[in-house]
Amino acid sequence: MQLNRIVPFRLCVLAASLAVLLAGCAVDAPLRLNLKSDVALPSKSVIILWADGVDHQRFDELMAAGRLPNIKRVFVDGGVTVENGMDSLPSLTYVNGASLITGRFAGHHGIAGNLWLDRQTFDSIYYLTLPTYLETNKHLVGPTMYDVLADRFTLNIHCHTRRGVSRSIDLSGAAALCFGLGAFITSDRLAGDHMAMAADVANQVKRWPSVIMMYCSGVDETGHHSGPNSPQYAEALENIDNMVGRFSEAIRSANLADRTYFILVSDHGMLPMRHDRTMHLQQWLRSQRHLRVRCEPLTGWDYNTRLMELNRCDAFVAVGSDRAASIHLRGRRGWTRPPDPSEIEAFVLATPLLIDLPAVDCVVMRAGPDRVKVLSARGSAVIERQTHGQTEAFRITELHGDPIGYQQDAKVAAFVAAGWHESREWLEATAQAGHPDFVPQVADMFDSPRMGDCVLFAADETAFSKDWLGGHGSCLRRDMHVVQLYAGPDLPAGTSIPCSRLVDVAPTVIGLLGEAGRLKNFPPIDGIDLSPQLKTAHTCLQR
Repeated sequence: MQLNRIVPFRLCVLAASLAVLLAGCAVDAPLRLNLKSDVALPSKSVIILWADGVDHQRFDELMAAGRLPNIKRVFVDGGVTVENGMDSLPSLTYVNGASLITGRFAGHHGIAGNLWLDRQTFDSIYYLTLPTYLETNKHLVGPTMYDVLADRFTLNIHCHTRRGVSRSIDLSGAAALCFGLGAFITSDRLAGDHMAMAADVANQVKRWPSVIMMYCSGVDETGHHSGPNSPQYAEALENIDNMVGRFSEAIRSANLADRTYFILVSDHGMLPMRHDRTMHLQQWLRSQRHLRVRCEPLTGWDYNTRLMELNRCDAFVAVGSDRAASIHLRGRRGWTRPPDPSEIEAFVLATPLLIDLPAVDCVVMRAGPDRVKVLSARGSAVIERQTHGQTEAFRITELHGDPIGYQQDAKVAAFVAAGWHESREWLEATAQAGHPDFVPQVADMFDSPRMGDCVLFAADETAFSKDWLGGHGSCLRRDMHVVQLYAGPDLPAGTSIPCSRLVDVAPTVIGLLGEAGRLKNFPPIDGIDLSPQLKTAHTCLQR
């Protein structure tokens, strides 16, 4: 996540000096959880460390090199590893922050991107500014895990997406100053000390939290500015490892280890960008398609003013973290009526073709009820969905060529040819493919009126602008493959499970707390409770 910043030069110099002085000052100092004797302890509790923007490829390299010893000790050797953890499409922070606490895909939880336009109300917002970064909590659809656990005491540390949590500790002081001026790793180091404040809060309310979630943005911010292959990015990941060591030791020293589960999770991957292969999508649409394009939110205006402003435009384009672009089109009937599938396809296939651009991996578009069409330079196909009660099934039909590469693997090709399969079956069959978990996710993605009429996903190492050295958001494996690690008193050490989704974290937290039955009283979600699978994991992880 990157917040827009405008800072005077002198303040930058001052803060940079502060960052140098503070860097590492508390890195190795033990955390102390000084709980009073009258604090009520839940039978089980969960601590979630959300590290934004962890590139799984770089993570594996550092793990193999022995540079993440605490994560290896606590999670890999001491817990359960998800071998193929998948985030939600598009692979963006606010989308997946919402998926993390609601158990829902982007098409179902209301957060379609870091920037979105609602096609029904024409409201829109861009979350990555200081005045708006908490607004996501107003736009979430459906209950969060905190709502399900409403009678439990829960604590949020620095997470922007946290609706329903009992108490929040927000970024402040030196940590906020360092973050605001680009000293991201130092900011995370200082923020890690806020875990000790959990004891202060618990002493006030006389209850230890059933759930603590802590958010760290340093890895993501460093990846955007320096690239995931940089020494700075490795340092940011090593800092997360240090935090895992400090947190686990603090819990052990406070005699809470026998009742505490740890979860380490990320929200998306991070790819290096090659600027010689990127493009500026908005400028291209203006110059090559001669469209009037808007890419700024319409926040704060009334309906009529928003519509009047949109009537000056042919398209509203929301680019997310450089590698996903959601495009709303003004059809022949104007903005108040959505374009029909033939109009959308005509836009995609107009000359010059979007799918022929080196920066574009594929385009997905609304193609009617329960139908999504995918087009790429490699071919096209239609994804269909059918629903029976609460169960969804999907198939690929009208296949021409190999638009997402599934024909390259004989097993996956045979799976596709067999027709209808349920959502989890698609996840399991494609978890190691170049476009993992693609079919059910893109179909459900378009359930939201805040998703565009078509969505462009970027090709490998390319982007839709030229701002950053690292990006994410696309449907490729390196964008979607996320770290998802679990450890706890009754989880078998050194084991793994084959695959899961980020939407599984919320129901799994509820299950680990022994409250899985509560989910029956709430609307259905896309995630499942993994706790039974985690507790019976037996496959040893080879690293």
